[in-house]
Order: sequence, then C-alpha cells, then structure tokens
Amino acid sequence: MFKNNLNKLREKMKEHNIDLAVITDDDNLYYFTGYHDFLHMDFNRPTILLVSKDDESILITPLLDVLLVPKDSPVDKIETWNDGIGNEWRELLPQIINQHKNIFIEKFKINPMVKSYLDELLQDHPGDLTKLIDNIRMIKSNHELNIARHAGEVGMAMMEAA
Repeated sequence: MFKNNLNKLREKMKEHNIDLAVITDDDNLYYFTGYHDFLHMDFNRPTILLVSKDDESILITPLLDVLLVPKDSPVDKIETWNDGIGNEWRELLPQIINQHKNIFIEKFKINPMVKSYLDELLQDHPGDLTKLIDNIRMIKSNHELNIARHAGEVGMAMMEAA
C-alpha cells in the first residue's frame, strides 16, 4: 500500500514538473512510508521525507527512532541524525536541495523550524504540495476502505459496550 502511495506521488510530481517534494507532516509521512516515529515535532525533532521525481527517496529521521521504520517501507534510503551532533537534520538537506530546481513543500503543514531553514537554503519560494497530496489521499484503495470499515466496527462495538 505504501509503495503504491509513493508511486502515485511520483506520478503526480512528473505531471506537475515537481523535482523534489519535502514532506514533514506526521500523517503524510505515514501515508507514503508506513513510518511514524516516537517524538517527532513535539520535541523539535523532525523527520523529513524527500521524494525526487527521478531519483531515490530519502527519509531523514532521528537515530533514536530509526528502528521504528518498517522493514517493508518503500523509502530508498534512510539517513539518521543525532541530537546535538553536528548540524543534526540540517546537515544533509543542502546537498539534496541543491540538486533540484522545482521544490515543493506542504505549505500549511510544515513545521516553522524546518520551513525557516528551507527558506535559508532556497533562493525561490517553494511551491505548495498540499492540494496535490490531498487529491492523492482523497481516493481510497480497497485496502484503505477495509481499514476504515474495521475501525468503524471497532468504534461501534465500543459504543455498544459503553
């Protein structure tokens, strides 16, 4: 399921001439990778998914959380960072960002700390991925529909029990 979701994103990126997608929202990270970390932005510890339309996808995550990445995650490469060592999560971004021209972010979901750093790196303002991702996520696969149905059944059983 996650691989299909990531492939849909890449297809849409090609259609819209997006070279690199920068994803930091917890829900979208899970949707495209199957990964949800432990502390994430509640403690200013970002996980960042970088999806290139033509190259490998890279997940940048805290070393503490890397064992939570599913073995079958469709991400091509995982890079870790450690609190207080070097430039932490900021270290890899310039190398990757500088290889791409048309960069898009989740304008209304990106953490201000990550956005501020990206603004320092980018000469042009990045585009907004929000509508593109929302459109991808709006159409549910049979697997997603079954999960939603099961969640509804569980919720109903809990209500009846209460």
